Amino acid sequence: LKKMMLMFSLAAVLSTVSSDAFVTPYSRRIIHTTGDVTLTSSGSDDNNEPVFYDDFGDADFGGSSTSSMPSQLMSNLSSRMSDTKNLEATYDAKLARNWRRGNWGVRGFGLEKTSASGKPAIVSVVAAPTSSASVDISLPQDKALGEDRKVAVGRSDGSIFIIQLGSEYLTSFVSVSNPDKPATSQWMDAADVEDRSNNDRPKTKFGDGGKVSDATASQQQQQPQPFQVIHQFQATEKEEPIHNLVYHDTIEGIQLICTAAGESGAIKIWSLDTSESRSHGEELVAALVDVHSSKIVSLKAMVIPSHHAAADERNVLFSASADGTVALHDLDKKGELIFSCQCIDKVKNVGQVTCADVSNPTAWDGGCDENDRDVIFLGTSSGYVVGYVAEELMTAAASSEISDEVCPVPSIQFRAHGNDSGAGEAVTAIRCGGHGTIPNTAAPTVGTSRMTSKILLTGGEDGAVKQWEILAQQSTFGVRLEHWPRMSSQRMKRRHHLFKGHHGAVTSISQQSMYDSSKFLTSGNDGSIRVWSATNGEELFTMDGFTSFVSSLACLGRDLLVTDGSGQYVCVHDFSIDDDLEAGYDLDW
Repeated sequence: LKKMMLMFSLAAVLSTVSSDAFVTPYSRRIIHTTGDVTLTSSGSDDNNEPVFYDDFGDADFGGSSTSSMPSQLMSNLSSRMSDTKNLEATYDAKLARNWRRGNWGVRGFGLEKTSASGKPAIVSVVAAPTSSASVDISLPQDKALGEDRKVAVGRSDGSIFIIQLGSEYLTSFVSVSNPDKPATSQWMDAADVEDRSNNDRPKTKFGDGGKVSDATASQQQQQPQPFQVIHQFQATEKEEPIHNLVYHDTIEGIQLICTAAGESGAIKIWSLDTSESRSHGEELVAALVDVHSSKIVSLKAMVIPSHHAAADERNVLFSASADGTVALHDLDKKGELIFSCQCIDKVKNVGQVTCADVSNPTAWDGGCDENDRDVIFLGTSSGYVVGYVAEELMTAAASSEISDEVCPVPSIQFRAHGNDSGAGEAVTAIRCGGHGTIPNTAAPTVGTSRMTSKILLTGGEDGAVKQWEILAQQSTFGVRLEHWPRMSSQRMKRRHHLFKGHHGAVTSISQQSMYDSSKFLTSGNDGSIRVWSATNGEELFTMDGFTSFVSSLACLGRDLLVTDGSGQYVCVHDFSIDDDLEAGYDLDW
């Protein structure tokens, strides 16, 4: 790491020097000075061939040659490294302070109030992009970059938007007529959208190839960047509301949109055109209609690494339905079914599946124990949490051990909410939260190994939120999972268990980052978002003012939170602002 930092820092210093200092004929003697660093080149007049200087050809970063480097150069390198570290530390401290104090700014964009057929339409779900890179797919915000960030938006009329985020306070998109399209066109695309912002910037119609004149280029750089429609299409024929949405980049760089709408249990997979042209399009890759028979309650993207060096990682889509079925689909093979089964417990009636999430530690970047496993967690209408190891399900499906399409015995099952009264006991939201704090200290036996715990967060119909530590132990009979605390009288040493504040069912749970499990966010039917301290249970602050309940929370990096719950508007909450705001905006949209 030190070698790489020194190389990058030296490159940064040398990059400020004119390129003529590195390609020069032998017949010349050139002296270039940048600050206090002097670079010289000289040669014979007999050879006019250019000389190419290798910045690091003579450097030995592992030895003592650095002592022979000019002291001023080393000083400049150290200064640059120190400045970079200080800037990062300052930015991290600002984000931590804003999240702790509840200090953020709001901007956003609005879509039309009506659908193409004239029916009322609102935003029903938002989704952050996930990537097939080695990160936790359940926490896509850790992969989000500071520039060119996008978000997927599903609406109640079945339409899908891919929006590139901007810095304007508010951008409103409306449809405009397109004379190049026939009158029978049922839906507008990105070429048929224009934005109307609340400042003096002229309206811009998308679809002109993104070209601007040189006269206006510098002016646009000084103005806030507008939100932009990158893709737009109709995902359902009957304008059914989109209630589950996945926006995923595969290992080959293909962007996929997976949607679930209505009550039928059908899933559609779309491929997006990511060419340089602004006339983007989409292609329906697959329609999965025979796997589930009722409403889809969860869609999640996973990356399953191969155990063979010659094989590639697999991009997998997990789906769960209210009918109690779960399935895995191969996204690299147009949604080909890997397995599906009915989650039925022969001992207890766990009720209908209401929510689900996937712990995908095998895709984490360098943070996975060799014995970690991907686990599917299901929340049910009777308050139970049921967990299956994904690898065991796929192995059983490949060996035909899943008979009558019934799932094997779950690796874990416990009551998370309710007390058998039947009132307000359903698990309505569930989230896998990354690494836990409890090591597996059980004495290892033959065929077993130790693993650390993982965090699981559940939200109930009664508004309560609970935090669990899930312990895993590998044995000769497979992976055995246990939860903590096991009884209501037990407590967690380093984390809080019960969080109360919502008035009504919890609709969504999210985290700012998998690398920071000290806090998490929840939304509820009461129209509020609450930010909690995971260690002491304190409610840090509440975000309200939404016109309806918030159904999804999309974190983009550590600084941006994107939410629905405001009718046709999407809110972007920015926690990277510099100063505390004494008076906030009145978002009367």
